[in-house]
This record gives sequence, C-alpha cells and structure tokens, in this order.
Amino acid sequence: MTNITSFLEDLRTAAWRTEGARFNAARRLKRRDWFATFSIGTFSAAGIGVTFIQKVYEVTAGTPQDKYLTALSVCLGLFVIVVSLIEWGASGAVKADSLFQNAQKLNAFQRKLGQRLAEVADGKPFSSDEVTALREEYELIKIECAHNHEPVDDRLFLAQRRLDSEFVHLFRRAKPGWFEAKWAWILSLLSVVWYFGFFWLAIGGLIWATPWKGS
Repeated sequence: MTNITSFLEDLRTAAWRTEGARFNAARRLKRRDWFATFSIGTFSAAGIGVTFIQKVYEVTAGTPQDKYLTALSVCLGLFVIVVSLIEWGASGAVKADSLFQNAQKLNAFQRKLGQRLAEVADGKPFSSDEVTALREEYELIKIECAHNHEPVDDRLFLAQRRLDSEFVHLFRRAKPGWFEAKWAWILSLLSVVWYFGFFWLAIGGLIWATPWKGS
C-alpha cells in the first residue's frame, strides 16, 4: 500500500467516524425533542388536573390542602414555561436535522472514496490534484454544518463499531466489551434526559407530599 493510498484510507475512516457520530447526535437530539414535548404535555395536563381536582372535589378555600394544590399548579405551569424556553433556545429539532443531512453527505463522500480506492486497487492511480480535491471536499462537508456532535456521540459510535478492523488502532487498550458498549449507550441517553428527570422527580415529590386528606 502506497503512502497516498494509506492517507486516503485514513481519510475515509475519518469521514465514516464523523458520519457515525453525527448520525448518533441527530438521534440523541431527536430523543431530547421527544422528551421535551412529552414532558411539556404531561406537565400541562397535570396542571389542569390539579385545578380540576380543586373544583370538582370542592376543596375548601384557604385550607392547607387548597393552598398546597394551588402552589402545585403554579409550579407545574412554571416548569412548562422553563422547559419550553430551554428547548426553544436549544433548537434540538433544527440541530438534529442539520446534523442528519450532514451525515448523509459524509456517507456519500466516504462511499465515493471507497469506490475510488477500489479502482486504484485495479490499477487506476490517484493524481496529486485528485487527492487534494478529496481532502478539501471532506473538510468542506464537515464544516458546512454549523453544529457539531458531542464526545458522547463519538464514543457511542466507536463502541457500536468496536469489532470493525478500521478502528483497531484507535483503541489504546482492549476493545470495548459488550458492557462498555451498553454503558456508552446509557451515557448517550442520560445526556439527553437528566434535566428532564430533575423536573419529573421534583413534581413527583410535590405530588407525593400533597396533603390529600387535609381540610
């Protein structure tokens, strides 16, 4: 294998790795958008439910139970506003679409490069200008996306593809095992839902502490 061929093999692997990480990032951000929508809907419904309970069961105004349920309803409304503002600022759905489209282009590039490497193996050599053009094409595709993936996305991709020969040299120790691969997936999931979990725990605690039998 010539130095040029080795360089382009590494370039193809880099494109594949970036592609995989960005596909994972798009999936992660879509999960975040789903969790946000589900949480906002559930918190809104719970807030309406608390008000419904106060009216239907004729909770006596001014009692500790009435005051607590009113405070709980306000907290639910506040959580809806906070989550909505955070997600509006994060623009998760927009970022997910941008990363997905960029990953699609990287996929097409690395497949084109794979075809060209196969042609070289059959005796059709690269020119210096062609190698430069391929490298510049990869860089342009990579930077045209305004958003980048997170380390957790790359870590998950390496765990998913740990048995592929292209990535052997990337592991300074033993390849990740099955448990490490699952842990990488769990970290990817937790990076999305941890702050939603905070709101769910807070609301669960508030509902648990409600003095239902108060008067």
